[in-house]
Amino acid sequence: MNKKQSNFRKFVSQLWDKIDKPDVLSQTEQLAFDIFKISLEDDNNVRFLSSKNLCKKYILTKSYFTDNKVDTFIILNATANKITIVNHQYKYDISIPTKTCGKMDSMFDKKVEEERETMETTILNNISESLDIVLKQFKDNLTNF
Repeated sequence: MNKKQSNFRKFVSQLWDKIDKPDVLSQTEQLAFDIFKISLEDDNNVRFLSSKNLCKKYILTKSYFTDNKVDTFIILNATANKITIVNHQYKYDISIPTKTCGKMDSMFDKKVEEERETMETTILNNISESLDIVLKQFKDNLTNF
């Protein structure tokens, strides 16, 4: 039974690969994808999600927060299948095929989730006080008013 399931999965996978062919990117689209991928993995960049427009995702350099200098600013708009790459010298709006844009969207989400998990683990590992001590501190603060 296990071999039959394995063969069936292999058949379905091969059939799906024939039906759902990968996007063929133009040179410009490939360059935009590569810039996005490199910027996404760069630890000198910060990744943001839009709270109002969930389809927009942003990557910008950390230097923006210290000296308002933007080396590169990237906006991925998954709904519009578009990536915008901009700095103080240039701006490029590049349409990206739907399947590739979906992949980029997933890559972004995965990176943000990894960072969130790392941050949460670090914060939770730094716990040094019990809830009883925290409650006592809150009560002490109330009595000092």
